[in-house]
Parts: sequence; structure tokens; C-alpha cells
Amino acid sequence: MKSGIVLGGAMVLASVLFAHGQVAASDRFAAMVGELRPKAEAAGISPATFEAAFAGLTVDARVIALAAAQPEFTQTIGAYVASRANDRTVAAGRALAQRWAGELDGIERRFGVDRFVILALWAMESNYGQATGGSDVIRSLATLACCTSTRPDYFHDELMAALRILDQHEIAPRAMTGSWAGAMGQTQFMPSSYLANAVDGDGDGRRDIWTSVPDVLASIASYLAMHGWERTARWGYEVRLPAGFDFTAITPHEGGPVRGWQQLGIARPGGSSFPDDGAKAWLLLPAGAHGPAFLTLQNYWVIKTYNVSDAYTLAVGRLADRIRGEGALSTPWPPGERPLPRAVVLAMQQELVARGFPIDIVDGKIGPSSRSALRAFQASQGLSADGYPTAAVLARLGLPQP
Repeated sequence: MKSGIVLGGAMVLASVLFAHGQVAASDRFAAMVGELRPKAEAAGISPATFEAAFAGLTVDARVIALAAAQPEFTQTIGAYVASRANDRTVAAGRALAQRWAGELDGIERRFGVDRFVILALWAMESNYGQATGGSDVIRSLATLACCTSTRPDYFHDELMAALRILDQHEIAPRAMTGSWAGAMGQTQFMPSSYLANAVDGDGDGRRDIWTSVPDVLASIASYLAMHGWERTARWGYEVRLPAGFDFTAITPHEGGPVRGWQQLGIARPGGSSFPDDGAKAWLLLPAGAHGPAFLTLQNYWVIKTYNVSDAYTLAVGRLADRIRGEGALSTPWPPGERPLPRAVVLAMQQELVARGFPIDIVDGKIGPSSRSALRAFQASQGLSADGYPTAAVLARLGLPQP
């Protein structure tokens, strides 16, 4: 009986604390809206727009919970790419390429951006417009600005940008929907990106990334063009490395460009239009020495501005190539790969630093600095210096296998 009383008391206490947290968040939400009103008016946003934007809105507890979560990446890059560039998505992309061929012709002439990359980004961001998120963008951004500890100033600025969009009568307040984090419509633009990059593709005087496919396609192309897309160039190519390739002879993917790639024995892709040997390119080894290799061009980095993940960017490139009509990779992804848990990556980083291989940020995520440290450690151990955390690397560091 006593344990039941204790349990019941704990449940009551938890309910009280949750309710208190909700009240506190609601108070912060209301206070933030009150403080924002004169700032919005000073920025030229009409009182009518402001009132319509916040009419009936309250704090969104779901957004607070999602912002506090730290999901772990649970797929290898090969599995991620394969799951995005799958047969269903490729077939849908090819059908849509035919359906919107006329619009894509005009977009390519205007912006010089590869139509297949446009289609691939559309697929990645919203499944060709089928999954745009149903959150109220104003409510989400206001909640993130007032009630989460991560980048409140950033979300405050995005909220102001969203109000400018409403004040320009591009969309009605409650029709401005998107992800819980404020990314909008079929392109998943943040409001500031919308203001900078969205265009009217169908000539109706509005930039409608929610329901107008011509606007969606043209806005993606506009974004890429404004971020430095190189006309007539591809994002990159799969290449073949010679047996015993010396990874220390080049500056790898994260560090800088590869020149003279043919002199290093890297084979030109058969039948491709890859640029000459002096072209600026980067070697990408997403699964290490035993997986596929890519020479990526400037447009790879342009795609990466949409999402900084290499997995995402490579998935866009591969999906674009498959919609274009290309087949499977000539070098398959290594079988039996498993993603490293963040705790293992963190332990690896700590051990590398302890052994004198510096890493800028020890956070359980493998970035450029971690790969540089890995390459240096691998070279010191006589291993292939590909910057990939293999089982052999973990063993040499004295770490258990995941």
C-alpha cells in the first residue's frame, strides 16, 4: 500500500511540474509576442498583418519537445543514399520530368541549373510535394524563439522574415505551413531563404512554394543559381581508384581540391563528360577505401548549402543521376556496414586527441577535423589513410567494437 501511495504521489508531482512548465512557456510566449509587436511595426509590418498572424495562437508544446530531442543518425551513408535514390522515387521523378518538361526547359534556360538536380531536391525535401509538414509556421517559430534554448535569436529573425512574407500578401497566415522547425512548403525554405530565393514561376504575381509546382521548381533553381551553380557542369562522378592508391598523395574531400587526378591513377568514368585533368575537384570516400569513390565538382558544394550533410548531398546527386537514366554504382556499398553510435565516435575522438591528433570539436560527430585526425592516425599506423573509422582503426585505438 505504501509503494502505491509513493507512486501515486510521484505521478501527481510529475503532472504538477508538467503543468507548471506549460504555464511558464505560455507566459514566455505571450511576453515574446508583446515585445515583438512594436519591433514588427518599426520594421514596417502593418498592425493588421501582425494581428492576423498571431490571432488565437498559443505555445506549441510539441515543438518544445522536438527541439529538446537529440536524434542519432542510425543509418550508414550507403543505406541512407540507397533509401532515398530508390526505384519508386526514381520512377516518380522520371514521370514528373515528363509532366513538367516545358517548365523545366524554361527554368534551365533562365537559371542554368540541371533539371534532374531540381527534381531530386524536390523529392528529398517534400517527396515531390506530398510531405510538406502541417505545422503552423508562425506558431512554430514563435515557440522556438521564446521557449527553447537553441538559437533563439535565429528563430526570432526567421519569425520577422515570416511576418514580412505575410505583409507582402504572398500567403495567408494559417496557410503558411511547414515543418515543426519553420521550414516551409514543398521547397522547405526557411522564411529568410524564401525572401532571398523564391520566385514566381507561373506568372501569377505570387511566390507560392506551397501549391504551385512551377513556383517550386523555379525557386529551387533560383536558390542553387544564387549560391553559385556552375552552368553545364554536373555535381560529380563516380570514379575508380587504382589498387594500392596512396591516400596521402592528395588533399582529401574536406580539405581542398584535387588536381592532376589522372596522374594519381584515378580512372575517368567511362563515356562521361568529366572535365580535364586540371579541373578543380574533390575526392569523396563516403564509405572509406572499400566503398564507392566520387570526384565531386563545385556544384556538389552548392547542393550542400541546402543541407550541410554529405549523406544528404550525395543522395541528391545520386537520385538526380538515376532520374537522368543512369544505373547502379559500379562499386557497391560495403556489405554489413553498421553506423557507429555517437558514444563510440565520441570515445574515438577523445582517444585521438589524447594521442596527439587534434580535433576542433569533440562532439560525437565525424566532421572535417575528425577525418583529418583519423587520416593522420591511420598513416601513423600503416593503414589506408582514408579518414574512415574502420574496425581496424577502433582496434588500434583500443576501443571496443560496436
